[in-house]
Amino acid sequence: MRERQDRPAAKKFFQAVGLLALALVSVYIIVQCFVIFRQSYKTETAIRYTMAESVRLSGVVAFDSVDVAGSGNLGYLVQDGERVTNGTVVAECYTNDEQGVQRERLDRLARTITLLTKSQNSTGSELSVLTNQTRQSLYNLLDKLDTAQYGGISEAEDNFLLAQNRLQISTGQTAGFSQTIAALQEEYDGLKSQLNTLQTITAATNGYFSSTAASPLIRADRQTLDEADPAALQTMLQEGFPAADTGRAGQIATGFSWKFYAVCDLDTARFENVGTVKISVPGKQNTPLSATVEEVQTDKDGGIAKIVLQCQTINADILGFGLETVQIDLKTYEGIRIDKAALHIVDGQRGVYVKYGNLQRFLKIETLYEDENYILIPDNGKLGTDNEVRLYDEIIVQGTNLQDGKLL
Repeated sequence: MRERQDRPAAKKFFQAVGLLALALVSVYIIVQCFVIFRQSYKTETAIRYTMAESVRLSGVVAFDSVDVAGSGNLGYLVQDGERVTNGTVVAECYTNDEQGVQRERLDRLARTITLLTKSQNSTGSELSVLTNQTRQSLYNLLDKLDTAQYGGISEAEDNFLLAQNRLQISTGQTAGFSQTIAALQEEYDGLKSQLNTLQTITAATNGYFSSTAASPLIRADRQTLDEADPAALQTMLQEGFPAADTGRAGQIATGFSWKFYAVCDLDTARFENVGTVKISVPGKQNTPLSATVEEVQTDKDGGIAKIVLQCQTINADILGFGLETVQIDLKTYEGIRIDKAALHIVDGQRGVYVKYGNLQRFLKIETLYEDENYILIPDNGKLGTDNEVRLYDEIIVQGTNLQDGKLL
């Protein structure tokens, strides 16, 4: 009887021991998972990069330009930024809205006729070549759409249609486009004869045209800006410039050079020993353009300096510049870019930890340039030197318990 009473007690004891063992195993697994996830590592590949020592200044852009007289319901026949010569017809005056629609139709007809004519005059290529041209032009068109390069979509579309038309002729899907061209040409001639009676506006000088909507909103005179001292220029920038005349057809920049005028404090005026810089206008002209430092005039009593930069690159975006905040790259550096989060100091030596297989190694670095986020180092790294990181090394930018030679 007593033996029967001991059996349940023993059973409960073994159950308790089993639960305790299971709990210990669970705790061990949880601890190991915590250690593993806490010691996760994030790496970045060391790549070549260009960094710049830059300053941002607010100022005004000025051109040598002349106004193009004209008003009313205008239809422009040249693109903004296009170079024109004396006598070039830049716009026409519409007396009703239908004429604007006719001009758009006339332009589309001219584009289509040119495209179909090219398609017929460029046959004889091998089928494989035509197929490849069609495929590449389609990829290019899709890339323009995907990257929002809307300015180049029309040309990419024409290239695709041209390749497609040539392929159709080569494979016998069509005998040609002669009848279509003849019908379109007849419509084109009829519309052109109607629009030839319109009043036109012509360029009175050579230069780069921009319509009123694409021209600066202010009027800035280069001679006045050139003659102003730092204090006078500062006053002009603070008080603002007169508004540009809107009752005109546009303006023509008579040269391809333009100037940027700004005022800054003496600590920012680090241009004395700098001959050329890179200038860009974030959001408008993002590609840095070469510019020369034409003038650095200091006013020590006022603690300010006048900065004048000259650039000799012109395009449609630049022709609309007025009051702008520009980025000026004083000096550029090329090397390997490293995230500052990867920087460690070991025994007084700056360096980073690099992943080699399943090992972590501490490599020394030599700084070329750095800002608040990144460090740029030379790209000639070699083990055993002051700069050991090499191109395409896997740099550990996030991780815990980093130690030279330790397993990851």
